[in-house]
Amino acid sequence: MKRHIIQALITILLVTLLTQSGCTATPALSQTEDERQPHTISVSGSGRVSARPDVAVVTLGVQTEAEEASAALSQNNERMQRLIDGLKEAGVAAEDIQTRSIQLWPRYEDARPEGQPQVVGYTASNTVEVRVRDLDVLGRLLDNAVQAGGNRIEGLRFEVSDPSRVLDRAREAAWSDAEHKATQMAELAGVALGPVISISETSRTPGPIVREELERAAAVPVKPGSKTLEVNVQVTWGLSSGQQ
Repeated sequence: MKRHIIQALITILLVTLLTQSGCTATPALSQTEDERQPHTISVSGSGRVSARPDVAVVTLGVQTEAEEASAALSQNNERMQRLIDGLKEAGVAAEDIQTRSIQLWPRYEDARPEGQPQVVGYTASNTVEVRVRDLDVLGRLLDNAVQAGGNRIEGLRFEVSDPSRVLDRAREAAWSDAEHKATQMAELAGVALGPVISISETSRTPGPIVREELERAAAVPVKPGSKTLEVNVQVTWGLSSGQQ
């Protein structure tokens, strides 16, 4: 009789323990699943700042023709030296003048049915890239370059010598744009922004003036206009429930 009573008590105790264990296991599992699913919001922001270029980069050249290759080169060297001297006299530093290309090629007369085309002369070409740091003298400098013997203007572009400060301002504007969007969306959702989880950035600076625009850009007086620098950011915030 006592044995049956003891067995019944043991059974009741085991059932009670198992029941209690089952009740506590469910919330622990639910909490773990919730921790594995963090709530975040990702927003993109953009900032654009215009800046006036303060440097012009122009490619100038000399092209000469002669019957002999040596004569074409000799004439080209003399005229290029006059061009470089004229640039220095106009205030361009020697380190701002860099040779870009030197070329020599034969010229042929039209081919005849009964024979091969004949070489009738040679063409020599020499180009330099010039960095002009005073845009007020750019138009006069181009005129002087032509008078000094330059007969080719192959490219012109305007640059901002120190774009980092302009990009800093664009980056601040991009961040404010992203933060404003994220704050508004969080308020609409009834949650609050938490810590920043990740940030990525892309920036864009204007490219050089294309060749189709060269004649207008190189006309005197030269107008550099303005350039727009752009920064885009992608920011991810954590979210917490309730307003802070």
